Amino acid sequence: MIFEERLDVILATLNKEKKISNRYLTQRLGISESTLRRDLDFLEDEGKIKRVHGGAVLTINQDELSFSDNELTNLEAKKAISKKASKLIKDKMLIFIDGGSTTNILIDYIEARDIKVVTNGITHLGKLMERKIPTSILGGEIKIKTGVSLGPIAMEELNNYKFDLAFLGSNGFDGDFYYTADLNEALLKRRAKQMSDVCYVLADSSKENLLYHSKICRREDCELIREDK
Repeated sequence: MIFEERLDVILATLNKEKKISNRYLTQRLGISESTLRRDLDFLEDEGKIKRVHGGAVLTINQDELSFSDNELTNLEAKKAISKKASKLIKDKMLIFIDGGSTTNILIDYIEARDIKVVTNGITHLGKLMERKIPTSILGGEIKIKTGVSLGPIAMEELNNYKFDLAFLGSNGFDGDFYYTADLNEALLKRRAKQMSDVCYVLADSSKENLLYHSKICRREDCELIREDK
């Protein structure tokens, strides 16, 4: 089994079991302890896992990138995701577009007419105005790092809508949940999902198996749109 395949097996097993022993992995992969040690060192350096006594667990991430730092990362993947997502938007729909770098790119590809957008993404407003897309912005507290509005006012305003579609961003996902770094953002995303007929999460493959402390919702609650599937 080649290096990349071994890494996929390790991450897939951790995604299912949450914690695995070195002994299990050497037997499962048919490799020596020294080879396993190099594989686990690589995954730990990548921030995907944490080494513990006798085994490994998935890393719980603490930090999140600012909108400006995240805007140009994995750009081609985000464009591919946005093109797919834009085809779901039909004329005369009411759409919720969450804050985030991928959802920001989605705006570039919207072709449907007579739609209306509701968003908490302050960074989206320039593009939406340029495209002359009727837009309502949620009020509330501004989180400068990610350029979104949050808090009880934004949550209460969401209750006034019934969306045809919601497009959410996510900092990470595994086989069970979508995750974000901020509990208040998780709560707003979850409320937007509840107020929508159909909900999609836009997240590229680099976010797979990235775990954060705040859960947005279960995987089956929103369909994932990624660049490679």
